[in-house]
Amino acid sequence: MTLPSLVAKYKEKQYVTALKKAVSILDNAYRLAIFENGGDNDFGYKPAEYDTLPSEEGNVVYDKNGNYNSDVLFQILSKHLNIIKDCGRKGDTGCFPEVITSPFNEKTWKLLQMQGNSRRFFVLSDGMSVGITPDFAYIDVNGLKRPNTLGIDVFQVALNKNGIGYYDDGSEGTLKCYTNEFTCSSWVILNENIDYVHCKDLNWKAKTKCK
Repeated sequence: MTLPSLVAKYKEKQYVTALKKAVSILDNAYRLAIFENGGDNDFGYKPAEYDTLPSEEGNVVYDKNGNYNSDVLFQILSKHLNIIKDCGRKGDTGCFPEVITSPFNEKTWKLLQMQGNSRRFFVLSDGMSVGITPDFAYIDVNGLKRPNTLGIDVFQVALNKNGIGYYDDGSEGTLKCYTNEFTCSSWVILNENIDYVHCKDLNWKAKTKCK
């Protein structure tokens, strides 16, 4: 293995370790919040209505009192997190990369504009960037540093009544990450590698790493 290959492999291991750390921190905070709320993860969210703010995903959901539910969740979680910077719903002020890319093709996403900026963005004390909604969280394990790529240093996880959840539990065998980059986090957590960027035939049942 060449030196550049060794360096790349080392960086990938760092990303894996960082994601597992971030998930542990968020899962602990979310579970504490659920416990304090009597075992329920409906933290007083208001019934959703629709704003007319332009976004890449259509209309943005917010509560009928004009308060974004992501702000409600942030106020609850922040009691259990060491946050050094709060960007509100404006992640472009230094809390989250403006553009993230795909590891497989030329696709890009502007998360800060999707859903009318309904996500709440903040930075943890270790430099990790986080964006939350009541249903899921985005994590950039090395903050604004490159590559800012889904499935490498940027990941999405679900938030549910059991804590942190994943979008691909492997039950179907095939690796959904190849066609939906937002589902890659479960593979990284459970198989502890990012080998899907190197070989295209991985699956949950027969091949969980390139070699």
